[in-house]
Amino acid sequence: MRPFAPLAAGLAGLCLVALAPAVNAADVRVSGMGVRKCAEWVEWKTANNGQARATTLEWAQGFIAGHNVYARVGRDNAPSVVADAKILVTLLDSYCEKNPDQRIVAGIIGITQSLGGAKLNMTPKAPAQPNPRPDDKSPRES
Repeated sequence: MRPFAPLAAGLAGLCLVALAPAVNAADVRVSGMGVRKCAEWVEWKTANNGQARATTLEWAQGFIAGHNVYARVGRDNAPSVVADAKILVTLLDSYCEKNPDQRIVAGIIGITQSLGGAKLNMTPKAPAQPNPRPDDKSPRES
């Protein structure tokens, strides 16, 4: 593993948090390895695909680093979360074996919260309904 890879992943997570406007947690969009299903994480373990697991672990550490910055700036002022890679792998293995249809990010959020991190509401909010203009006619009025 490259010695600066976790640092790069952490900085990428920090950049995403720093560039994003302050929004409700339900408005946060996630990309990268975290959107993969837990079933894939378990398959990579079975197939001994260390590269995919290492990449995902680096993504997770970056996500947690971003959480630490966001939680400090956000209204919760939650404590920073520190998870050694060996512990994080074990916790994610356990979560994903129990929840193969969930996304990896859901596991990382649960792990972060269980380690004292900020509580996030990941329930998507309903899309905003446009306000009708007074001169718009409803379908019945046409």
